Amino acid sequence: MRKRIVQLLSDNRALKAREIAKLLGFERRDVTRFLYDNLEEFVQNEHSAWLLKKDACLQIEFSASSTWITQDHFERSLVKHGSPLECGHGHIILKVPKERKVLFCAAARILALANQLAKVKRIVELDFSESPETLSYLKRAYFFERLDKSIKVLPRRPASLKAVELKANNEKLVELLPIVAGGEENVPERFKFSFAAAFGDLHANKLHTVLGELIGNVEEHSETMIPGFAGLQSYNRKGSTSIVAVVSDSGRGICSTLRPALTEHYPEVAAQFPETLEASNAKLIIHAMRKGGLSQRGKGAGGAGLNRSSGQAESLDATVSIRQEDFLVTLTYQNQDLYKHSWSLGLPKLFGTHIVFEFNLTDK
Repeated sequence: MRKRIVQLLSDNRALKAREIAKLLGFERRDVTRFLYDNLEEFVQNEHSAWLLKKDACLQIEFSASSTWITQDHFERSLVKHGSPLECGHGHIILKVPKERKVLFCAAARILALANQLAKVKRIVELDFSESPETLSYLKRAYFFERLDKSIKVLPRRPASLKAVELKANNEKLVELLPIVAGGEENVPERFKFSFAAAFGDLHANKLHTVLGELIGNVEEHSETMIPGFAGLQSYNRKGSTSIVAVVSDSGRGICSTLRPALTEHYPEVAAQFPETLEASNAKLIIHAMRKGGLSQRGKGAGGAGLNRSSGQAESLDATVSIRQEDFLVTLTYQNQDLYKHSWSLGLPKLFGTHIVFEFNLTDK
């Protein structure tokens, strides 16, 4: 039965169960039972017709009750629909709805997801038809220069920005820059100078240290064909200025990089955070941030970058979120100390490491 149904749907795209039964000479109840027993391969559309999942379309709309779509709204949308990296649908539409705007942190997540989907050969569309302001903002952020060329953009893909236009960009925005080992531009330096030009030198070196460590880690350990990226944005909120930096990498992720080295080089850490325990990987990330000294190459071979980043986050009273393949860790600093930490487990799949570093300039 399976082989004949697959062939029929390959030729006809979408058919209802009764139509499949009639064309193939089966009982309708047997066809219906078979299809529901094999939902990993078959899916129903909005008209109750059945398709091969690889030919079906999944639309994920990033909805929000307020104007701004945040990284939290991104995660909720994935939880609602499931990760498109795992769903089996061959055609994925990522949509920003009417009267909604995308915060920098959410834009980075959408960009990473879209590029990962393109890498695994999905047909991907980004739909901004109802949100022209978002399309314009993302163009200025150099979003579409970082977006895989195979991805379709609605209503149309913006033309590439020229270098002269980039330099004339809004000083509150440092466009999403590629993270490439040995690249022409020193990304942390670019952020430092842009920040200093807009807000002065006071915290420029701290920001440089944070982003330099995080970006350096991506350059050294990413192991992916999808280029990482980083960006910086400031927002005015109720009389204060909020600085948001993103570093995104679609590689192996921090835990996948560290785990193989623990047993060999750090047996005491491996014993403290066994993989069999719930939240063990989340706790390992927090340990690496607070204590440092963990490297995939072993003791004395680096591994202090996350800890140095944590130290600067502490001095800035920042909030740091670190998204891994299926969980998220958040560290919140107040009064130059770690105020609280939390994690969310069992999140839909998103490869790599995606970091958001945010602090407020008021009273700093």
